[in-house]
Amino acid sequence: MREMCGARRIFAVPLSAVPPLERSHMITKCIITTLAAGIITASAQTTDNSFVGKWKMNPEKSQLSGLTYKIEDAGNDTYRLIFGDRAPETLAANGTEHKTQYGSTWALRKTGANTWKFTQKRNGTVTSESEWTVSEDGKTFTSKVDVKRPDGSTSHNETVMKRTEGSGNGLAGTWETSEEKIGSPAVLEVAKWGEDGYAISEPAFKDHLRVKTDGKDYPHEGPRVPKGSTASASKTGERELEVTNKLNGKTMNTEHYQLSEDGKTLTDTINFPGESKQEVDVYERQ
Repeated sequence: MREMCGARRIFAVPLSAVPPLERSHMITKCIITTLAAGIITASAQTTDNSFVGKWKMNPEKSQLSGLTYKIEDAGNDTYRLIFGDRAPETLAANGTEHKTQYGSTWALRKTGANTWKFTQKRNGTVTSESEWTVSEDGKTFTSKVDVKRPDGSTSHNETVMKRTEGSGNGLAGTWETSEEKIGSPAVLEVAKWGEDGYAISEPAFKDHLRVKTDGKDYPHEGPRVPKGSTASASKTGERELEVTNKLNGKTMNTEHYQLSEDGKTLTDTINFPGESKQEVDVYERQ
């Protein structure tokens, strides 16, 4: 769900444009913007080049659970997938491809009494394949996903959610993430961009972001990034930065980055409009 940024999510989309559950690409966008934030902030306390290099997310130190996803029964074996204040995506569980607001296509197909296959594509190419299973007692929803990255690698991720509303052993209900496993956390590479900017790239996803802390919108680019994705950044403290990710002018999430005093850890606290809980991603210098 994180093509609904990152993942890391069940309904997935690049980080900037999405909530979590295809944890994998919700991870990319946020991660990329994240680095930019931390890097720029670093100059406030040390040499400007101190944050240039590689950073890697540490899932064990991050808080990836607690976000809420709602799936409504729309009748005739059709479902509405909802996250925060985003517009719902409606899918028939017969494998029909649905064009999403993120420019990708989603397809849901029922494969058993309480199992489904969820496939995401961009420009006709499969970007992830998930196996969804609701436990027989209807209390747990598990998503096992293979995220196919542009560099040819694959990350095997798993999300477990608990039912907070609804009954039965079907998809319909309100689900809260309780456990996230990321097979291959992303690695970011950061370089200077001009005198006061930074260029951040995530090789596995071939994503690129060049941003300055002037509050202006800058385009986010990459084969998995939705058209119209932008990011703006502004400093909020000596080692702090706030980044707003948008899709066609609409805020998808707001990230608050804080760099540790020793410059070895970057913490990204993410807020999604319409979602009461936060996601906290922790990155470590490599």
